[in-house]
Amino acid sequence: MTARLAQALTSPGPGGAFHWKNTTLLLGPERPASVLDALRHAAEAASDVLLFWYAGLGFTHDGGLAFGVTDTDQQHPADTSVDLDAVAEIMSNSQAARPAVILDCDYAAIATTRFTGTAPAPSLMAAETSSFWPMADPFTETLVDGLTGGVQEGPEALDLVTLHNAIEAAYTRTRYYVENEYIGGPSHVLIRGGRELALGINPAFGLPNYSGALPPHPDVVDAQESW
Repeated sequence: MTARLAQALTSPGPGGAFHWKNTTLLLGPERPASVLDALRHAAEAASDVLLFWYAGLGFTHDGGLAFGVTDTDQQHPADTSVDLDAVAEIMSNSQAARPAVILDCDYAAIATTRFTGTAPAPSLMAAETSSFWPMADPFTETLVDGLTGGVQEGPEALDLVTLHNAIEAAYTRTRYYVENEYIGGPSHVLIRGGRELALGINPAFGLPNYSGALPPHPDVVDAQESW
């Protein structure tokens, strides 16, 4: 799924927001240093957008958040994983005008307490612990669907706020269509800022019946289902 996401973000033509030469995809990195070195290189080179995206296992330690890698010892995550504070420090030293962080992991809400005192403050979108348990939270998968299929009645540029609303709408629609006693409610997707950063062009823009597009907002789904 992460590879599909990278493809959506770097697709040639008007749809992709990033050039593949300026994008680093790390699938199953073994060591924390591999992640931090790649981020440091990107932070030094970026002048406009600096996007850090992590999808995987999240660990909490001493009130902080750490991201798992292949060599992470789950009993000792502080010494063997990527610390969010280290990510924040690297990004704060970048000259990028529009930093952003997107997280798909447990304990992602901790990120809202970080990145303070930096200017500009990074936009943040993050999936919290799944309420779809025991199924995996389909955050990244749904976001990719929004990038490739578009958002109904959405703007031409798919900014983070538009994508956030569409993801929560898709979650709400899932609750109507899937009878599963474990789904007590749609997972809440955190958002902070995000209007100034687009991840692609909306394929459904100006096309009200575009096949595969996500609904624009949970309220729209509720209204349709209660009609």
